[in-house]
Amino acid sequence: MGLKRMRSSLNAVFKELRIPRGSSEIILEKYIFGTTYDQMKYSILFSIETITYMMENISFFTLALLALALIFAYLYLTRNFDYWKKRNVYYIKPIPLFGNLLPVFGMRQILAEWLGDLTKKIDKDYFGLFVFDKPVLVIKSPKHIKAVLQKDFSYFQNRSSSSAFHHPILSNFLFFTNNPKWKKLRTNASPVFSSGKLKKMFPLMLKEAKQLCQYLRRFENVPNVESKEICAKYGTNVITISTFAVDAKSFESENAEFRNLGRKLFDFRISTAIRQFTTFLAPKFADCLRITFIDPKVTKRLYDIFKEVLQTKIASDGLDSSLKQNDMIDIFLETSRKGTNIDINDKVIAGQAMQLFIAGFETVSSILSFSLYELCIQPEIQEKLRSEIFETIEKYNDELTYEGVSEMKYLDMCIYETLRKYPTLPFLDRQCSADYKLPNSDLIIEKGTPVYMSTFGLHYNPEYFPEPEKYIPERFEDKSKINSDGLFYVPFGEGPRICIGNRFGILAVKTGLSLILSKYRVVPTDRTPIPIKFEVKSLVLQSTVGVPLQFEPLAH
Repeated sequence: MGLKRMRSSLNAVFKELRIPRGSSEIILEKYIFGTTYDQMKYSILFSIETITYMMENISFFTLALLALALIFAYLYLTRNFDYWKKRNVYYIKPIPLFGNLLPVFGMRQILAEWLGDLTKKIDKDYFGLFVFDKPVLVIKSPKHIKAVLQKDFSYFQNRSSSSAFHHPILSNFLFFTNNPKWKKLRTNASPVFSSGKLKKMFPLMLKEAKQLCQYLRRFENVPNVESKEICAKYGTNVITISTFAVDAKSFESENAEFRNLGRKLFDFRISTAIRQFTTFLAPKFADCLRITFIDPKVTKRLYDIFKEVLQTKIASDGLDSSLKQNDMIDIFLETSRKGTNIDINDKVIAGQAMQLFIAGFETVSSILSFSLYELCIQPEIQEKLRSEIFETIEKYNDELTYEGVSEMKYLDMCIYETLRKYPTLPFLDRQCSADYKLPNSDLIIEKGTPVYMSTFGLHYNPEYFPEPEKYIPERFEDKSKINSDGLFYVPFGEGPRICIGNRFGILAVKTGLSLILSKYRVVPTDRTPIPIKFEVKSLVLQSTVGVPLQFEPLAH
């Protein structure tokens, strides 16, 4: 009876719209059997009529229950929206469900730019906002940021993101781990990145940088070469040999396994965006549904590779010293033999190795490609840097050495400026572990409150960096002026939880950049984006069109 009534109603509507008779039967058939139909307006009309029919036959009691459910849902979603008002903190007016995140979820802005724009517009040392229904404090005063990250770190030891406690491997990632486990892991991982260990790793980096330049021969004078992908191959090789003691062979094959795994980690798929944003913005939801920052298939494959390497090293321990490269696995094995206050098993070591791979290759490839981008559109800076590189190489008998890379001041300034414009961490997050009075204010940050600090907002603030949109390496000529009065330059974070591998990453970038510029001039093409627009579906900074450049060989 209901089906006849719907067909009758549809025929009446179709007559009004002058749609041919019999269309209602077609729509019903297509709807019922789920086949496709190109006249979308018919399907829409069918949906409208169905809803109308349901509303005409639904009881008053059911409508009352539905209305009551909607009211309760609204009250629940907005229950915290007076949180900052009660504490006399300036805040951005939220909307139900999204809080203040609608521009991000509407894909109008990347998270870094959204938070950075808010810090520019609001002339306060701190302000409140809402991530969904959760109150979050945003701190923009360099002095307050220094208190949170350094001086009063004991109140802010953990991140507000998901710790993936339910996952046997990811729960050992130093980046996500909470105290006290974090401190123990950090202590045992620190020797990997000592100056002595980095110096020993330099020959491996130099070898990969030379392979990078050999690979670039295929693309000499070719327009619109995707430099980000080339830099990602280099970053993958450097990180893999240093952590897994495995040659990734990214330059030998376009389908090298480690490079393919890296692509899956930071691609532009919606599923990747959901994983990344849920981990940082909805940690309880992520933990409840066991959503992890990394695709489980990628995690499993990396762990399988790691176990093979680990078993080989353990089996050959004391038999073949050539297999010892002082990589992360070697150092952790040595630590476990000495005894420690944390159980160092294969999953703990795997967590550290996999984190360095995941964070390392993206960091190296990002800094290196963005540096090439800025240098290509500003040839005078490129030539000045190249002159320093040539002088240093000549000083060390026509070789690029660890000492030479370390002493190049203008190279250092260029890397620092790249990190200012394209910070590795677009925002920093911490969670307050006990009620804390923010210095020189009346605000008590309650236990459990997430605290955000916008790296973008700091690095693009003209008060600290005049003409922030411009690439000016000379800003870092006198580093004593940087962070002299609070913290406003924090590309790797700061304090005890500063990125443990930052010196490793910078050394890899300097090595690759020095060798590239000693052999090639990078120039823009008709497809080089000026300025760069960032991909909204990515948490890390990535250009929507890549970084297409042209490599012109130098005439020696």
